[in-house]
Amino acid sequence: MSTLDQRRAQYAWERANRNTRVDGYREMVKGAPALVMGNGLMATLAYYRSRSGSNERAAQLVLDDVLSWLARRQIVPADFASAMDAFFNAGAQDVMRATDETLAMLRWLRQFADAVEGAR
Repeated sequence: MSTLDQRRAQYAWERANRNTRVDGYREMVKGAPALVMGNGLMATLAYYRSRSGSNERAAQLVLDDVLSWLARRQIVPADFASAMDAFFNAGAQDVMRATDETLAMLRWLRQFADAVEGAR
Protein backbone atom coordinates (compact mmCIF):
# COMPACT_ATOMS: atom_id res chain seq x y z
CA MET A 1 0.00 0.00 0.00
CA SER A 2 1.39 3.40 -0.94
CA THR A 3 1.14 6.58 1.07
CA LEU A 4 -0.61 9.69 -0.18
CA ASP A 5 2.75 11.36 -0.68
CA GLN A 6 3.92 8.41 -2.79
CA ARG A 7 0.78 8.72 -4.91
CA ARG A 8 1.44 12.45 -5.35
CA ALA A 9 5.01 11.70 -6.38
CA GLN A 10 3.95 9.03 -8.87
CA TYR A 11 1.34 11.33 -10.41
CA ALA A 12 3.85 14.20 -10.66
CA TRP A 13 6.46 11.89 -12.19
CA GLU A 14 4.03 10.73 -14.87
CA ARG A 15 2.98 14.30 -15.67
CA ALA A 16 6.54 15.62 -15.74
CA ASN A 17 7.64 12.87 -18.12
CA ARG A 18 4.73 13.57 -20.42
CA ASN A 19 4.71 17.37 -20.36
CA THR A 20 8.28 18.66 -20.08
CA ARG A 21 8.69 18.41 -23.85
CA VAL A 22 6.31 21.38 -24.20
CA ASP A 23 8.10 24.74 -24.33
CA GLY A 24 7.52 26.79 -21.21
CA TYR A 25 6.04 23.97 -19.14
CA ARG A 26 8.93 23.69 -16.70
CA GLU A 27 8.90 27.44 -16.09
CA MET A 28 5.13 27.44 -15.54
CA VAL A 29 5.43 24.59 -13.05
CA LYS A 30 8.26 26.32 -11.18
CA GLY A 31 6.16 29.47 -10.74
CA ALA A 32 2.91 27.73 -9.86
CA PRO A 33 3.36 27.44 -6.07
CA ALA A 34 4.19 31.15 -5.74
CA LEU A 35 1.11 32.04 -7.78
CA VAL A 36 -1.10 29.86 -5.60
CA MET A 37 0.33 31.27 -2.37
CA GLY A 38 0.25 34.86 -3.58
CA ASN A 39 -3.05 34.96 -5.43
CA GLY A 40 -5.02 31.97 -4.20
CA LEU A 41 -5.89 28.75 -5.95
CA MET A 42 -8.95 29.97 -7.83
CA ALA A 43 -7.20 33.04 -9.23
CA THR A 44 -4.23 30.93 -10.27
CA LEU A 45 -6.43 28.44 -12.08
CA ALA A 46 -8.20 31.32 -13.85
CA TYR A 47 -4.83 32.78 -14.83
CA TYR A 48 -3.70 29.50 -16.41
CA ARG A 49 -7.04 29.15 -18.17
CA SER A 50 -6.77 32.66 -19.65
CA ARG A 51 -3.20 32.37 -20.95
CA SER A 52 -2.72 32.81 -24.65
CA GLY A 53 0.21 33.20 -26.97
CA SER A 54 3.51 31.40 -26.71
CA ASN A 55 2.87 29.71 -23.34
CA GLU A 56 -0.77 28.83 -23.90
CA ARG A 57 -0.12 25.08 -24.23
CA ALA A 58 2.15 24.98 -21.18
CA ALA A 59 -0.41 26.86 -19.08
CA GLN A 60 -3.17 24.48 -20.18
CA LEU A 61 -1.04 21.50 -19.18
CA VAL A 62 -0.36 22.90 -15.71
CA LEU A 63 -4.07 23.64 -15.31
CA ASP A 64 -4.87 20.07 -16.36
CA ASP A 65 -2.22 18.70 -13.99
CA VAL A 66 -3.74 20.50 -11.01
CA LEU A 67 -7.38 19.83 -11.82
CA SER A 68 -6.77 16.18 -12.67
CA TRP A 69 -4.99 15.68 -9.37
CA LEU A 70 -7.76 17.39 -7.41
CA ALA A 71 -10.31 15.23 -9.24
CA ARG A 72 -8.36 12.08 -8.33
CA ARG A 73 -8.50 13.20 -4.73
CA GLN A 74 -12.27 13.77 -5.19
CA ILE A 75 -12.00 17.41 -4.22
CA VAL A 76 -13.38 19.03 -7.39
CA PRO A 77 -14.28 17.87 -10.91
CA ALA A 78 -11.51 17.78 -13.50
CA ASP A 79 -12.97 20.34 -15.90
CA PHE A 80 -12.35 24.03 -15.24
CA ALA A 81 -15.95 25.34 -15.20
CA SER A 82 -17.21 22.58 -12.89
CA ALA A 83 -14.22 22.96 -10.60
CA MET A 84 -14.78 26.71 -10.28
CA ASP A 85 -18.48 26.13 -9.54
CA ALA A 86 -17.47 23.65 -6.86
CA PHE A 87 -15.08 26.18 -5.33
CA PHE A 88 -17.75 28.90 -5.35
CA ASN A 89 -20.05 26.63 -3.39
CA ALA A 90 -17.37 25.20 -1.08
CA GLY A 91 -16.63 26.22 2.45
CA ALA A 92 -13.35 27.82 3.46
CA GLN A 93 -12.00 24.53 4.81
CA ASP A 94 -12.64 22.77 1.50
CA VAL A 95 -10.87 25.49 -0.47
CA MET A 96 -7.96 25.34 1.96
CA ARG A 97 -7.80 21.55 1.58
CA ALA A 98 -7.70 21.93 -2.20
CA THR A 99 -4.99 24.57 -1.91
CA ASP A 100 -2.89 22.45 0.43
CA GLU A 101 -3.29 19.40 -1.81
CA THR A 102 -2.32 21.42 -4.87
CA LEU A 103 0.81 22.78 -3.20
CA ALA A 104 1.82 19.31 -2.00
CA MET A 105 1.51 17.88 -5.51
CA LEU A 106 3.30 20.88 -7.06
CA ARG A 107 6.29 20.37 -4.77
CA TRP A 108 6.83 17.00 -6.45
CA LEU A 109 6.02 18.26 -9.93
CA ARG A 110 8.58 21.08 -9.66
CA GLN A 111 11.31 18.67 -8.65
CA PHE A 112 10.48 16.12 -11.30
CA ALA A 113 10.09 18.69 -14.09
CA ASP A 114 13.63 19.87 -13.35
CA ALA A 115 14.97 16.31 -13.15
CA VAL A 116 13.32 15.18 -16.39
CA GLU A 117 14.31 18.34 -18.23
CA GLY A 118 17.90 17.99 -17.05
CA ALA A 119 18.07 14.39 -18.23
CA ARG A 120 17.14 15.29 -21.82
